[in-house]
Amino acid sequence: MAPGSAPARPRGWLNGFRGAGPLARALAAYRPHTAALAVLLHLGSSATEAFGFLLLIPLLHAAGAGAADDRQDRIAELMAGLADAVGAELALPAALGGFVALAAVRAATVWQRDVLLARMRLDFVHRFRVTLHAAVARAKWRSLAGQRQSDLQHVLTGDVHRVGQAAAHLVKVTSAGLLAVTQLAVAVLISPPVSAVALAAGALFLALTGPLLRRSRVLGDQLTGVNRVIFAHVLDFLVGLKLAKSFTSERVHVHRFDAAVAAARRRQLAATTAGATARATLNLGTAVALAGVAWFTVVEAGLALPELAVLVAIFARVMFALVNLQQSAHELANTLPAYHHAQGMLLALRRAAEDAGRGSGESAHEPPPMALNAGLAVRAVSFDYGEQGGRPALTGVTFDIPAGEITALSGPSGAGKSTLADILLGLLEPTSGSVLVDGSPLGDANRRPWRRSAAYVPQEPYLFHDTIRANLAWARPGATDDDLWRALRAAAAEDFVKALRHGLDTVAGDRGGRLSGGERQRIALARALLAEPALLVLDEATSQLDAQTERGVVAALRALRGRMTIIAVAHRPALLDAADRVVLLDSGRVVGAR
Repeated sequence: MAPGSAPARPRGWLNGFRGAGPLARALAAYRPHTAALAVLLHLGSSATEAFGFLLLIPLLHAAGAGAADDRQDRIAELMAGLADAVGAELALPAALGGFVALAAVRAATVWQRDVLLARMRLDFVHRFRVTLHAAVARAKWRSLAGQRQSDLQHVLTGDVHRVGQAAAHLVKVTSAGLLAVTQLAVAVLISPPVSAVALAAGALFLALTGPLLRRSRVLGDQLTGVNRVIFAHVLDFLVGLKLAKSFTSERVHVHRFDAAVAAARRRQLAATTAGATARATLNLGTAVALAGVAWFTVVEAGLALPELAVLVAIFARVMFALVNLQQSAHELANTLPAYHHAQGMLLALRRAAEDAGRGSGESAHEPPPMALNAGLAVRAVSFDYGEQGGRPALTGVTFDIPAGEITALSGPSGAGKSTLADILLGLLEPTSGSVLVDGSPLGDANRRPWRRSAAYVPQEPYLFHDTIRANLAWARPGATDDDLWRALRAAAAEDFVKALRHGLDTVAGDRGGRLSGGERQRIALARALLAEPALLVLDEATSQLDAQTERGVVAALRALRGRMTIIAVAHRPALLDAADRVVLLDSGRVVGAR
């Protein structure tokens, strides 16, 4: 199911609960034993409360609150039989003690149930978030490159947060429903006719709020889309903040953000209004129903005062449960679209997974890296991004890359150099043709081991908001300081890092913002060299270096001949002159080589 696609919708007010079944099954399947225990605790707490209500009837009669009749005799016999079963006498002290004991048991059961359900819900949301995160990590690069980063961020944060809310409201709906059912069962024991009247009244008022429930679902769908737009605006604003300031266009960003937030506010207010209207309707209906039940009980059913008092207490409890059920149902209908969207995204990511047959529970053991002894062979490689009306990025590209040498890819912008570099890294799969590693085709079976053999330095390197030491060690955990300084020396970065006040412990800033462009490139190159890859791919990795620093980096790359294979996407003379061979690309084709 692709994100945003909709399954067949049930008709009527049940449409508001579309998706509740899959969410309930997912919750139960995650911890089936815990879910079963929670249901038993639900039933236990409801049963103890029910017996407590039944126990009140003989107590009230014993206190002289009304004359006994056949119904009271049956209930008294039932309670007396239970007392005999536990070896007690149904006298006032024992009955009162039993009532308090039942209340204590129920309190303990409810506490255990609530803690258990909270743990199960939080664990489920945590696992769902990790599953989504792992699915993103496992998806093919082409699929991820086609997604807006803000959409992925929204799913991993906003949608998952609302999934947690949906799970909580689902639990509340279940609790309120079970409570109402058990209380009604007790009411039926006291007076079936009165219970039938009360049940009909409750069903009528729930039906009246059905349209509002469907409205909450529609608003929840719309809110999911609007929140996605807000995430997109926030990310675009933060990433492009420097550009926005340089063009003095901050007001445009603020206006767009304000419009998106206002749209979300309107939908949230509409959902709150729908819920409040339904709650007010049900509260009024509850008062009318209780009055009607009391009148029917006294005038038509002719119950004594004890039965009347207990029935009113029971129906007040039932109506309270129905109000809670209605409120939680509206919140559930409003948050379920988040689960629907997140689940759709998860399925799409799993379909795009690199390793066939792997779900979210990937093995912690990665395959060992591959060796590169003879070199790479590119054979009739073509690639098409599938853009309507666009030309292929690569067409029939064929050439060889000997191991241990420097091969430069050069050509005008849009020639296909970066696309070819991504294919050689194993990030993209050719539309047709093949890449051979030491004579073996690069495919699904060996793509991840191959990437563990390679290192990549992009034109715009990414550094984490962490120390330079941590940014380097990310490529090789456990590397010593000597290893780090050796890699920095090879990337012509040793001197400037030593000149920093905190040296290796200097924080690079968000995305490396505290360093210059050239410094970031050299740190990224040092990180790649620290991994000691078999293949090093540089995508305009010296574009922001001054001439003197670039000469030092090029000299270091020359010293790596014979130790690693280097592919450099370049157009500057220093790297082109250092290359053992240069492959010229234009419009996705090889047009020359030297």
